[in-house]
Amino acid sequence: MDFLNDPRFKGIKPFENKLWLSSPTMHGDEQKWVDEAIQTNWVSTVGPNINEVEKAVAEYIGIEHAVALSCGTAALHLAVKLAGEKLYGQPRVGHGTLEGRRVLLIFDRSVRKMRLLIA
Repeated sequence: MDFLNDPRFKGIKPFENKLWLSSPTMHGDEQKWVDEAIQTNWVSTVGPNINEVEKAVAEYIGIEHAVALSCGTAALHLAVKLAGEKLYGQPRVGHGTLEGRRVLLIFDRSVRKMRLLIA
């Protein structure tokens, strides 16, 4: 679709420069840690840096274990799965804990993830 020539957008001009929602910047040790992850082939959701973050968070809030996840959707996925197991018990092999139950989520990507979880 050609937005510049679409009459519905008449009078709206594109930004001359990009409008960053969050500028990609790194300060201090962040660049060092990113370089280290790339050089040691640990650009992943596992590895020594993740282990240290989980350990530090658990220690800071006074619990035995913590889990670092790659995104908010993964965190919601895990939270709903664990809540379902707390309410309904462990699922049978090959079945989800929430199978056949209604689950309401608001975020679009989370709903897609939940559909995968429940299916």
